[in-house]
Amino acid sequence: MPIQTINQLGTGGIIKDLPSVTLGTNIFTDGNNIRFDNNAIQTITGETIYPPSLAITPDFGIHWRRLDQGYNIFAKNGNIVRVDAAGNVSAMFTNGGGAYTNSVWDGCTFNGGYAIILNNGNSTPLYCLFGSNTAGSTFIELPNWNYVAGITVKAKIIRNLGYSLVACNLTLEQSGVTTYAPNTIRVSVQAAPGNIPTVWQPGTTTDTADEFELKSTSPILDAAELRGNLYVYSSDSISVVTIGQATTKVQQYATGYGILNTKCVVEFDSQHFVVDRNDIYTHSGSGGIKSIANFKVRDHFFNSINQAAIDKVYVVRNARNDEIWIHYPTGSSTTCNKIMIYQYRLDNWTFRDAPNTTSSFIGPSPESNSFLYGKETIYSTTGTTRVFIMDRGYQMWNGSALASYTSYVTREKLTSGDLEATSEIDGIFTVFDSVPNDSAINITVTGQNNYLAAPDFSNADGRDLFVFQPNEPRSAGYKVNPRVTGRLINYKISSTGYWRLALLGISPKIADRR
Repeated sequence: MPIQTINQLGTGGIIKDLPSVTLGTNIFTDGNNIRFDNNAIQTITGETIYPPSLAITPDFGIHWRRLDQGYNIFAKNGNIVRVDAAGNVSAMFTNGGGAYTNSVWDGCTFNGGYAIILNNGNSTPLYCLFGSNTAGSTFIELPNWNYVAGITVKAKIIRNLGYSLVACNLTLEQSGVTTYAPNTIRVSVQAAPGNIPTVWQPGTTTDTADEFELKSTSPILDAAELRGNLYVYSSDSISVVTIGQATTKVQQYATGYGILNTKCVVEFDSQHFVVDRNDIYTHSGSGGIKSIANFKVRDHFFNSINQAAIDKVYVVRNARNDEIWIHYPTGSSTTCNKIMIYQYRLDNWTFRDAPNTTSSFIGPSPESNSFLYGKETIYSTTGTTRVFIMDRGYQMWNGSALASYTSYVTREKLTSGDLEATSEIDGIFTVFDSVPNDSAINITVTGQNNYLAAPDFSNADGRDLFVFQPNEPRSAGYKVNPRVTGRLINYKISSTGYWRLALLGISPKIADRR
């Protein structure tokens, strides 16, 4: 039979939920540390260690692009530090009080970069304001936050919407009595340019300060802006908050859809990407909620998460590569050791290892004592003194050092089209258009007759491993000849070095017919 060239090699991605025998030839059944892009499959980039020496062990970070310069801000419990482009570290907040023990930090920038807001859900939110004599380089509490004497208010999340701040899921404490208000939303007045809101109490001005209850059967978990509105997510509903000249409008957007936990929503292309408790979906703010993981990787994802640590799942957008990364813990891990990646231009999925991250944020690349704002990168904290710059270089953290790593892609249970006959693969033709000069790539091909058996790529009998050398000018440089037979054929391509596969061809035939 003639060689079957697999077209659109880089568009199919990985599908784990459907039966392998039903998939097209350009769809793969497993893979790790690879990227589908530019109509090819390639090794995904790794990570490097962010150079500054931090005296704290941050589990949260955010970039603050101030009007004069930028800072990476890192937080751990009652300690917050900033790092400038040259790597100089300065303390911005120190408090050993009980309200900052076991903090779960979150934050946002505000008013065009004039201010940054941090909140740990267990104390009054903090702010830092460019040009302020008292809060220019030090975090202090938001003014007039506790506007009723004797009542202390805490918020699970706080977000910016236009020139106002919006706090959600409140807890009120008075004289030792705690009152939970999980569906309460608090809106500040609008801040003047270059400032922060100073009034939260409704009715004291004609501006937007307001406080109201959301109609939801579960607590508010997060909120994110889209098209000038704030979309508020609980675990099973979505509502929309709109701030007008002097009024706030609230309406329900959807029920049955929600969010898994805080930090599981991100904006891309005027849409929201959301991980909820049952699905992964997108919406544009005007209806049309679309599942993007169903029949692909949804079942695999929810079966892989450590259910005891679902509050550790979070998402971040890698705009440079048109990707959204879902960081999640697997096995017994309580930090994120895996990333499932959605390529939103191609609508496909892949996977990579993660260095036990606790949070990630987008910031400019630090190079030659400068922040390059035209070159975005991903910073990831780990709850240790190590902060990683992700998607850079070709080493990954192995638990003790940066080292080379294995990347692979697998196709299982491929048939010739005749389910009764035994197939034979007598040639696999690979075109690697970008590899190091000393590249050696393992190609494993196996056959099996039992449809229920899992493919075996180990050292068991019947394994056929070829060490493929793309730069070898003889036959080893363009094909392997496995001559493997079975009703089902499986192959795996792997290497510990960089590779990019641009073209793949298979030469199949029906073995028991002449």
